[in-house]
Amino acid sequence: MIKSHRQQLNIPAYSVSMDRWKDFDPILFITVLVLMGFGIVSIWSAIGMPPLLSNNEGTKQAAYGLIGICLMLIFSAIDYRYLDALAWPLYGFGIFLLLLVQSPLGVTVSGSQNWLNIGFTLIQPNEFTKITTILALSSFVAAQGEAMKQFSNFIIAGLIVALPTLLILIGPDLGQAMVYLAFWAATLVVMRTHKALIALTLISAPFLAVLAWHFVLQDYQKTRFLVSYWPERDPLDKGFQIIQARTAIGAGGLWGEGITGGTQSTRKFLGVTESDFIFAHASGMFGFIGMLGLMVAMAILLWRCLIVAEVSRDHLGQMFAIAVTGAFFFQAVLNIGMNVGLMPVSGITLPLVSAGISSLWSSMILLGIMQSIRMHHRKLGFQPL
Repeated sequence: MIKSHRQQLNIPAYSVSMDRWKDFDPILFITVLVLMGFGIVSIWSAIGMPPLLSNNEGTKQAAYGLIGICLMLIFSAIDYRYLDALAWPLYGFGIFLLLLVQSPLGVTVSGSQNWLNIGFTLIQPNEFTKITTILALSSFVAAQGEAMKQFSNFIIAGLIVALPTLLILIGPDLGQAMVYLAFWAATLVVMRTHKALIALTLISAPFLAVLAWHFVLQDYQKTRFLVSYWPERDPLDKGFQIIQARTAIGAGGLWGEGITGGTQSTRKFLGVTESDFIFAHASGMFGFIGMLGLMVAMAILLWRCLIVAEVSRDHLGQMFAIAVTGAFFFQAVLNIGMNVGLMPVSGITLPLVSAGISSLWSSMILLGIMQSIRMHHRKLGFQPL
Protein backbone atom coordinates (compact mmCIF):
# COMPACT_ATOMS: atom_id res chain seq x y z
CA MET A 1 0.00 0.00 0.00
CA ILE A 2 1.29 3.42 -0.91
CA LYS A 3 1.69 5.60 2.15
CA SER A 4 0.46 9.15 2.21
CA HIS A 5 2.88 12.06 1.98
CA ARG A 6 2.34 12.82 5.68
CA GLN A 7 3.10 9.21 6.65
CA GLN A 8 6.23 9.13 4.47
CA LEU A 9 7.53 12.17 6.33
CA ASN A 10 6.51 10.58 9.64
CA ILE A 11 4.41 13.63 10.54
CA PRO A 12 1.56 12.84 12.93
CA ALA A 13 -1.81 14.43 12.24
CA TYR A 14 -4.05 16.18 14.73
CA SER A 15 -7.48 14.74 15.12
CA VAL A 16 -10.01 16.56 12.96
CA SER A 17 -12.97 14.89 14.66
CA MET A 18 -15.89 16.70 16.21
CA ASP A 19 -14.10 16.64 19.57
CA ARG A 20 -12.99 20.23 19.10
CA TRP A 21 -16.58 21.45 18.72
CA LYS A 22 -17.42 20.10 22.16
CA ASP A 23 -15.57 23.15 23.51
CA PHE A 24 -17.50 25.59 21.33
CA ASP A 25 -19.02 28.10 23.75
CA PRO A 26 -22.83 27.98 23.33
CA ILE A 27 -23.38 30.73 25.91
CA LEU A 28 -21.19 33.12 23.93
CA PHE A 29 -22.92 32.14 20.69
CA ILE A 30 -26.44 32.60 22.10
CA THR A 31 -25.46 35.95 23.62
CA VAL A 32 -24.21 37.10 20.22
CA LEU A 33 -27.54 36.09 18.65
CA VAL A 34 -29.48 37.95 21.36
CA LEU A 35 -27.48 41.15 20.86
CA MET A 36 -27.77 40.92 17.08
CA GLY A 37 -31.53 40.31 17.29
CA PHE A 38 -31.94 43.26 19.66
CA GLY A 39 -30.00 45.42 17.21
CA ILE A 40 -32.01 44.35 14.16
CA VAL A 41 -35.33 45.17 15.84
CA SER A 42 -34.02 48.51 17.14
CA ILE A 43 -32.60 49.49 13.74
CA TRP A 44 -35.85 48.57 11.97
CA SER A 45 -37.77 50.69 14.46
CA ALA A 46 -35.30 53.58 14.21
CA ILE A 47 -35.76 53.92 10.44
CA GLY A 48 -39.57 54.06 10.69
CA MET A 49 -40.56 50.36 10.54
CA PRO A 50 -40.70 49.95 6.74
CA PRO A 51 -42.13 46.72 5.19
CA LEU A 52 -40.03 43.76 6.31
CA LEU A 53 -39.41 42.53 2.76
CA SER A 54 -38.31 45.93 1.47
CA ASN A 55 -34.72 47.00 0.99
CA ASN A 56 -34.02 48.84 4.24
CA GLU A 57 -31.33 49.06 6.92
CA GLY A 58 -33.14 46.60 9.16
CA THR A 59 -33.31 43.81 6.57
CA LYS A 60 -29.76 44.58 5.47
CA GLN A 61 -28.56 44.22 9.06
CA ALA A 62 -30.33 40.86 9.26
CA ALA A 63 -28.68 39.69 6.03
CA TYR A 64 -25.28 40.97 7.16
CA GLY A 65 -25.88 39.19 10.46
CA LEU A 66 -26.41 35.83 8.74
CA ILE A 67 -23.17 36.31 6.82
CA GLY A 68 -21.52 37.35 10.08
CA ILE A 69 -22.63 34.09 11.73
CA CYS A 70 -21.03 32.18 8.85
CA LEU A 71 -17.81 34.18 9.31
CA MET A 72 -17.83 33.41 13.03
CA LEU A 73 -18.24 29.68 12.41
CA ILE A 74 -15.55 29.65 9.72
CA PHE A 75 -12.99 31.35 11.96
CA SER A 76 -14.04 29.12 14.85
CA ALA A 77 -13.08 26.08 12.77
CA ILE A 78 -9.64 27.50 11.86
CA ASP A 79 -6.90 26.82 14.38
CA TYR A 80 -5.98 30.31 15.57
CA ARG A 81 -2.30 29.35 15.60
CA TYR A 82 -2.34 29.24 11.80
CA LEU A 83 -3.26 32.92 11.86
CA ASP A 84 -0.09 33.55 13.85
CA ALA A 85 1.98 32.71 10.76
CA LEU A 86 -0.03 35.26 8.74
CA ALA A 87 0.04 37.98 11.40
CA TRP A 88 2.56 40.28 9.71
CA PRO A 89 1.29 40.01 6.11
CA LEU A 90 -2.21 40.71 7.43
CA TYR A 91 -0.92 43.64 9.47
CA GLY A 92 0.78 45.07 6.39
CA PHE A 93 -2.42 44.65 4.39
CA GLY A 94 -4.35 46.47 7.11
CA ILE A 95 -1.92 49.40 6.99
CA PHE A 96 -2.25 49.42 3.20
CA LEU A 97 -6.04 49.74 3.53
CA LEU A 98 -5.69 52.66 5.93
CA LEU A 99 -3.35 54.39 3.47
CA LEU A 100 -5.79 53.64 0.66
CA VAL A 101 -8.54 55.37 2.60
CA GLN A 102 -6.48 58.58 2.67
CA SER A 103 -5.91 58.40 -1.10
CA PRO A 104 -8.34 59.77 -3.73
CA LEU A 105 -10.15 56.41 -3.49
CA GLY A 106 -11.27 57.19 0.06
CA VAL A 107 -14.88 58.26 0.62
CA THR A 108 -15.81 61.10 2.96
CA VAL A 109 -18.90 60.69 5.15
CA SER A 110 -19.95 63.35 7.67
CA GLY A 111 -16.63 65.15 7.28
CA SER A 112 -14.42 62.10 7.88
CA GLN A 113 -12.55 60.25 5.15
CA ASN A 114 -12.69 56.77 6.68
CA TRP A 115 -14.57 54.77 4.06
CA LEU A 116 -13.98 52.74 0.91
CA ASN A 117 -16.58 51.96 -1.75
CA ILE A 118 -16.62 48.23 -2.56
CA GLY A 119 -19.51 48.42 -4.98
CA PHE A 120 -22.56 47.25 -3.06
CA THR A 121 -21.76 49.20 0.09
CA LEU A 122 -19.24 51.35 1.95
CA ILE A 123 -16.86 49.77 4.45
CA GLN A 124 -14.63 51.16 7.18
CA PRO A 125 -11.19 49.53 6.85
CA ASN A 126 -10.24 50.64 10.37
CA GLU A 127 -12.74 48.08 11.72
CA PHE A 128 -10.92 45.24 9.97
CA THR A 129 -7.48 46.68 10.70
CA LYS A 130 -8.46 46.33 14.36
CA ILE A 131 -8.36 42.55 13.82
CA THR A 132 -4.96 42.57 12.10
CA THR A 133 -3.47 44.93 14.68
CA ILE A 134 -4.63 42.80 17.62
CA LEU A 135 -3.27 39.71 15.88
CA ALA A 136 0.11 41.32 15.16
CA LEU A 137 0.41 42.70 18.69
CA SER A 138 -0.47 39.32 20.21
CA SER A 139 1.92 37.49 17.90
CA PHE A 140 4.83 39.82 18.69
CA VAL A 141 4.35 39.79 22.45
CA ALA A 142 3.87 36.01 22.54
CA ALA A 143 6.98 35.44 20.43
CA GLN A 144 9.16 37.66 22.63
CA GLY A 145 8.15 35.96 25.88
CA GLU A 146 10.40 37.04 28.72
CA ALA A 147 12.24 39.34 26.31
CA MET A 148 9.26 41.69 26.60
CA LYS A 149 10.97 42.96 29.75
CA GLN A 150 13.39 44.77 27.45
CA PHE A 151 12.50 48.41 26.92
CA SER A 152 13.03 48.14 23.14
CA ASN A 153 10.44 45.39 22.76
CA PHE A 154 7.98 47.33 24.89
CA ILE A 155 8.40 50.29 22.51
CA ILE A 156 7.96 48.08 19.44
CA ALA A 157 4.73 46.68 20.89
CA GLY A 158 3.49 50.24 21.34
CA LEU A 159 4.47 51.20 17.79
CA ILE A 160 2.51 48.27 16.38
CA VAL A 161 -0.64 49.93 17.70
CA ALA A 162 0.54 53.52 17.25
CA LEU A 163 0.97 53.31 13.46
CA PRO A 164 -2.64 52.41 12.58
CA THR A 165 -3.90 54.70 15.34
CA LEU A 166 -2.16 57.71 13.80
CA LEU A 167 -3.48 56.84 10.34
CA ILE A 168 -7.00 56.61 11.77
CA LEU A 169 -6.61 60.01 13.46
CA ILE A 170 -5.81 61.51 10.06
CA GLY A 171 -9.33 60.48 8.94
CA PRO A 172 -10.18 61.84 11.46
CA ASP A 173 -11.85 59.17 13.62
CA LEU A 174 -11.09 59.92 17.25
CA GLY A 175 -13.51 57.31 18.60
CA GLN A 176 -11.94 54.40 16.73
CA ALA A 177 -8.45 55.61 17.63
CA MET A 178 -9.47 55.55 21.30
CA VAL A 179 -10.60 51.92 20.90
CA TYR A 180 -7.14 51.00 19.56
CA LEU A 181 -5.51 52.64 22.56
CA ALA A 182 -7.95 50.84 24.85
CA PHE A 183 -7.10 47.33 23.66
CA TRP A 184 -3.39 48.15 23.82
CA ALA A 185 -3.86 49.29 27.42
CA ALA A 186 -5.75 46.07 28.18
CA THR A 187 -2.82 43.96 26.99
CA LEU A 188 -0.57 45.60 29.58
CA VAL A 189 -2.33 43.38 32.11
CA VAL A 190 -0.82 40.22 30.62
CA MET A 191 2.19 41.63 28.81
CA ARG A 192 5.40 40.21 30.24
CA THR A 193 7.12 43.49 30.91
CA HIS A 194 8.55 45.31 33.89
CA LYS A 195 5.98 46.89 36.15
CA ALA A 196 8.12 50.01 36.08
CA LEU A 197 7.40 50.42 32.35
CA ILE A 198 3.67 50.01 32.95
CA ALA A 199 3.83 52.55 35.78
CA LEU A 200 5.76 54.95 33.52
CA THR A 201 3.08 54.57 30.86
CA LEU A 202 0.31 55.34 33.34
CA ILE A 203 2.17 58.36 34.70
CA SER A 204 2.83 59.64 31.18
CA ALA A 205 -0.81 59.27 30.09
CA PRO A 206 -2.03 62.65 31.50
CA PHE A 207 0.88 64.51 29.90
CA LEU A 208 0.25 62.79 26.57
CA ALA A 209 -3.42 63.72 26.85
CA VAL A 210 -2.48 67.38 27.31
CA LEU A 211 -0.18 67.23 24.28
CA ALA A 212 -2.93 65.61 22.23
CA TRP A 213 -5.36 68.33 23.29
CA HIS A 214 -3.06 71.13 22.14
CA PHE A 215 -1.39 69.58 19.09
CA VAL A 216 -3.52 66.67 17.80
CA LEU A 217 -7.20 67.40 18.36
CA GLN A 218 -8.89 69.84 16.00
CA ASP A 219 -11.05 72.69 17.29
CA TYR A 220 -14.34 70.96 16.46
CA GLN A 221 -13.18 67.86 18.37
CA LYS A 222 -12.35 69.97 21.43
CA THR A 223 -15.76 71.65 21.20
CA ARG A 224 -17.48 68.28 20.89
CA PHE A 225 -15.62 67.02 23.96
CA LEU A 226 -16.54 70.03 26.08
CA VAL A 227 -20.17 70.09 24.95
CA SER A 228 -20.51 66.40 25.82
CA TYR A 229 -20.20 67.29 29.49
CA TRP A 230 -21.99 70.62 29.25
CA PRO A 231 -24.52 70.42 26.38
CA GLU A 232 -26.46 73.38 27.74
CA ARG A 233 -23.67 75.69 26.58
CA ASP A 234 -24.80 75.07 22.98
CA PRO A 235 -28.30 73.57 23.27
CA LEU A 236 -29.41 74.33 19.71
CA ASP A 237 -26.35 73.02 17.87
CA LYS A 238 -23.51 70.89 19.28
CA GLY A 239 -25.37 69.96 22.45
CA PHE A 240 -28.77 69.37 20.85
CA GLN A 241 -28.39 65.64 20.17
CA ILE A 242 -26.93 64.97 23.61
CA ILE A 243 -29.86 66.69 25.31
CA GLN A 244 -32.34 64.80 23.13
CA ALA A 245 -30.59 61.48 23.84
CA ARG A 246 -30.85 62.08 27.59
CA THR A 247 -34.50 63.05 27.18
CA ALA A 248 -35.23 59.88 25.17
CA ILE A 249 -33.61 57.68 27.80
CA GLY A 250 -35.53 59.35 30.61
CA ALA A 251 -38.83 59.32 28.73
CA GLY A 252 -38.59 55.57 28.22
CA GLY A 253 -39.40 55.07 31.88
CA LEU A 254 -39.45 51.60 33.33
CA TRP A 255 -41.03 49.65 30.46
CA GLY A 256 -40.57 51.93 27.44
CA GLU A 257 -43.00 53.57 25.02
CA GLY A 258 -43.41 50.73 22.54
CA ILE A 259 -41.91 49.57 19.27
CA THR A 260 -42.00 53.03 17.65
CA GLY A 261 -39.73 54.51 20.30
CA GLY A 262 -40.14 57.81 22.07
CA THR A 263 -40.98 61.27 20.81
CA GLN A 264 -37.34 62.14 20.22
CA SER A 265 -37.07 59.25 17.76
CA THR A 266 -40.36 59.71 15.94
CA ARG A 267 -39.72 63.44 15.49
CA LYS A 268 -36.13 62.79 14.31
CA PHE A 269 -34.56 64.80 17.13
CA LEU A 270 -31.81 62.24 17.64
CA GLY A 271 -28.75 62.03 15.40
CA VAL A 272 -27.79 58.80 13.66
CA THR A 273 -30.49 56.85 15.49
CA GLU A 274 -29.69 53.44 14.00
CA SER A 275 -26.01 53.65 14.88
CA ASP A 276 -24.50 56.28 17.19
CA PHE A 277 -27.66 56.83 19.26
CA ILE A 278 -29.14 53.34 19.04
CA PHE A 279 -28.99 53.07 22.84
CA ALA A 280 -31.10 56.20 23.33
CA HIS A 281 -33.64 55.06 20.73
CA ALA A 282 -33.84 51.55 22.23
CA SER A 283 -34.30 53.09 25.68
CA GLY A 284 -37.41 54.84 24.38
CA MET A 285 -38.63 51.49 23.02
CA PHE A 286 -37.86 49.12 25.88
CA GLY A 287 -37.33 51.40 28.87
CA PHE A 288 -35.06 50.79 31.84
CA ILE A 289 -35.87 47.07 32.06
CA GLY A 290 -35.02 46.49 28.40
CA MET A 291 -31.76 48.40 28.58
CA LEU A 292 -30.84 46.60 31.78
CA GLY A 293 -31.29 43.36 29.85
CA LEU A 294 -29.10 44.72 27.05
CA MET A 295 -26.31 45.60 29.46
CA VAL A 296 -26.58 42.21 31.14
CA ALA A 297 -26.19 40.55 27.73
CA MET A 298 -23.16 42.74 27.01
CA ALA A 299 -21.70 41.82 30.42
CA ILE A 300 -22.19 38.11 29.63
CA LEU A 301 -20.37 38.61 26.32
CA LEU A 302 -17.40 40.19 28.12
CA TRP A 303 -17.47 37.46 30.78
CA ARG A 304 -17.28 34.69 28.18
CA CYS A 305 -14.41 36.52 26.47
CA LEU A 306 -12.53 36.61 29.77
CA ILE A 307 -13.17 32.87 30.14
CA VAL A 308 -11.39 32.39 26.82
CA ALA A 309 -8.38 34.29 28.17
CA GLU A 310 -8.44 32.13 31.30
CA VAL A 311 -8.50 28.76 29.51
CA SER A 312 -6.11 29.69 26.70
CA ARG A 313 -3.22 27.25 26.49
CA ASP A 314 -0.64 29.78 25.26
CA HIS A 315 0.33 33.44 25.57
CA LEU A 316 -0.82 34.15 22.01
CA GLY A 317 -4.40 33.15 22.77
CA GLN A 318 -4.37 34.89 26.13
CA MET A 319 -3.08 38.16 24.65
CA PHE A 320 -5.60 38.05 21.82
CA ALA A 321 -8.53 37.35 24.16
CA ILE A 322 -7.59 40.15 26.56
CA ALA A 323 -7.19 42.64 23.70
CA VAL A 324 -10.56 41.72 22.20
CA THR A 325 -12.25 41.96 25.60
CA GLY A 326 -10.70 45.39 26.13
CA ALA A 327 -11.85 46.58 22.70
CA PHE A 328 -15.45 45.38 23.20
CA PHE A 329 -15.61 46.77 26.73
CA PHE A 330 -14.35 50.22 25.81
CA GLN A 331 -16.47 50.42 22.66
CA ALA A 332 -19.61 49.58 24.63
CA VAL A 333 -18.73 52.05 27.40
CA LEU A 334 -17.97 54.78 24.85
CA ASN A 335 -21.22 54.30 22.92
CA ILE A 336 -23.48 54.03 25.97
CA GLY A 337 -21.53 56.78 27.73
CA MET A 338 -22.01 59.28 24.91
CA ASN A 339 -25.76 58.50 24.90
CA VAL A 340 -26.09 59.33 28.59
CA GLY A 341 -23.65 62.26 28.48
CA LEU A 342 -20.72 60.66 30.30
CA MET A 343 -18.44 60.30 27.28
CA PRO A 344 -17.77 62.59 24.30
CA VAL A 345 -19.82 62.03 21.16
CA SER A 346 -17.43 60.12 18.91
CA GLY A 347 -19.51 58.24 16.36
CA ILE A 348 -18.53 54.83 17.73
CA THR A 349 -20.89 51.89 17.32
CA LEU A 350 -22.36 49.61 20.00
CA PRO A 351 -20.88 46.16 19.21
CA LEU A 352 -23.30 43.75 17.49
CA VAL A 353 -26.20 46.19 18.00
CA SER A 354 -25.56 49.32 15.91
CA ALA A 355 -26.11 49.30 12.16
CA GLY A 356 -23.01 48.85 10.03
CA ILE A 357 -21.52 46.03 8.00
CA SER A 358 -17.91 46.78 8.95
CA SER A 359 -18.47 46.87 12.71
CA LEU A 360 -20.69 43.79 12.65
CA TRP A 361 -18.43 41.62 10.49
CA SER A 362 -15.22 42.60 12.27
CA SER A 363 -16.86 41.79 15.62
CA MET A 364 -18.03 38.41 14.35
CA ILE A 365 -14.57 37.55 13.01
CA LEU A 366 -12.99 38.48 16.34
CA LEU A 367 -15.52 36.35 18.20
CA GLY A 368 -14.90 33.48 15.78
CA ILE A 369 -11.19 33.59 16.60
CA MET A 370 -12.11 33.69 20.29
CA GLN A 371 -14.15 30.52 19.82
CA SER A 372 -11.16 28.95 18.05
CA ILE A 373 -8.92 29.74 21.04
CA ARG A 374 -11.43 28.10 23.35
CA MET A 375 -11.90 25.08 21.09
CA HIS A 376 -8.16 24.46 20.84
CA HIS A 377 -7.24 24.91 24.48
CA ARG A 378 -7.18 21.15 25.11
CA LYS A 379 -4.45 18.89 23.79
CA LEU A 380 -5.98 16.11 21.73
CA GLY A 381 -4.07 12.91 21.18
CA PHE A 382 -2.43 12.20 17.84
CA GLN A 383 -4.31 9.82 15.63
CA PRO A 384 -2.75 7.85 12.78
CA LEU A 385 -4.03 8.37 9.28
